[in-house]
Amino acid sequence: MFQEIASKTSVLFIVLLIGAAARYKKILDEASTRTLANLVLVVALPFLYFHSLSTKFTAELLNTIWVLPVFALALVSLGYAIAKVLSGFIDLPASSKATFVYLATFTNCGFLAIPIANALYGPDGIIRVVFFNVGFNLLYWTLGVRTLRTANKSSGSSYGGRFALAGNLINGGTIGLLCGIGVGLMSIRLPSFLMDSANIIGSATIPLALLVVGSIMSKCDMSKFRQYRRSVILITVCRLLVVPCLALFISSLFKDLAPLSRAIIVLQSAMPSASTTPIFVSRFGGDMELASVGVFATTMCSIITVPFFISLL
Repeated sequence: MFQEIASKTSVLFIVLLIGAAARYKKILDEASTRTLANLVLVVALPFLYFHSLSTKFTAELLNTIWVLPVFALALVSLGYAIAKVLSGFIDLPASSKATFVYLATFTNCGFLAIPIANALYGPDGIIRVVFFNVGFNLLYWTLGVRTLRTANKSSGSSYGGRFALAGNLINGGTIGLLCGIGVGLMSIRLPSFLMDSANIIGSATIPLALLVVGSIMSKCDMSKFRQYRRSVILITVCRLLVVPCLALFISSLFKDLAPLSRAIIVLQSAMPSASTTPIFVSRFGGDMELASVGVFATTMCSIITVPFFISLL
């Protein structure tokens, strides 16, 4: 089972490494990587959400997957609490501790989870990832931003308070999600040329997202590993071992939970640190070097840990 899952996920990590090679060869740079990330978030991902939900979403499905955002809220909060405790065992400046907590709490639940879910479970897996992310994104844009901002008030990064937060929550992904749910629930049959167009654009999400993650990873300064060795070890243990173990245990207590929903819960909990952490740190403040090292280390280790935890289901 492990070998079969590892074989499927390894294909995705190869694409990720191609993105890193493109950055190394300067085919991608900082500006183009940000542009590509925005293209995924603002254009491709909303169409993926819309096409997946509009073609498969029903009231019956909602009755089985509504619990996923609840699990997301619970597990992210639990991970945050564990990360806060672990941060007390490291001697770092406040800004670095904030980055430590962020890395240990927030996962790559979109750019990497969607490709893996698609490879393992197909469109049904993508739908469940999308619903899990509803709960995740609520904390991502509130608790996540607050974590970086409260320890980095002197960083000079801009953040417009409650109104900016509300604006972040209302984005292309949210619009694609709501439109897809509406079309699916009302069984609206849209013209095939529209659906085919949405499918083509949405399908671009997976390769583009992997290239973005690879490009971001390549920014890691390997010489910084020794400086942040203790922090990176704790982040990796929390992110890739402790939280997934808790997700396995807690989800097993709910006997009525559908097997595929449980698989997505465990998958999301086993994801490495959010690849967008360096972008968030540059915007809201924090330790850019720790952010890059943490994303690189957890992503590389997840090549082994993700197939391991999925094989336990």
